[in-house]
Amino acid sequence: MTISPPSSDIHLADRIALRAVLVVAVLGGAVLTTLGLFTAISRVVDPSRYPVSVLADVVVPASSGGVVDARADSVLVHTTDLSAGTLWLLAGGDFCSALTIALVTFGFGSVLWRVVQRQPFHRQTYLATITAGSAIALGSLLSQGLGGLGQLAAATELSTALGGVTVPGFLFSPVPVVAGFGILALAYVFRAGAGLQRDTEGLV
Repeated sequence: MTISPPSSDIHLADRIALRAVLVVAVLGGAVLTTLGLFTAISRVVDPSRYPVSVLADVVVPASSGGVVDARADSVLVHTTDLSAGTLWLLAGGDFCSALTIALVTFGFGSVLWRVVQRQPFHRQTYLATITAGSAIALGSLLSQGLGGLGQLAAATELSTALGGVTVPGFLFSPVPVVAGFGILALAYVFRAGAGLQRDTEGLV
């Protein structure tokens, strides 16, 4: 008795759609990576080119009698007065974000390419998923951490110039970190699938 391995055939329409998604994803990732790197460099070379967002507590004047209270929790500031250390922290956050996008684009593109080639459980798929998951988890930690420290420092340095409305601190979102670990778990699903596929093919 022989057991045939599961078919990995993909319909022509699906292959065309996957290739289209692959091209759009790679081009979009390349553009975002380039913009991120350009922003990181501009932070240091021309600090006033890109604004820094800092937390603040700003009372917003309201013209309607029905508005009880209106406040802004952040402000965008174009300035040349930030210290070199603060600028490098902000630039480091932008750089880590760009690098994360590049690695995720590479991983996502590699997975799609293997699917198009009818090899969804190839070893490269496992490695690409590990790369993407690690990049999202660690990259988001670094980009949010460095950028957040830069925002905190900027809020402190600009406090006097902005009339004391700035709040020293920064926002942190755990969602990308959790998503990264979720993708890492998916990588082991691919690895288990590859093992099952090899066992099945061995029965033929």
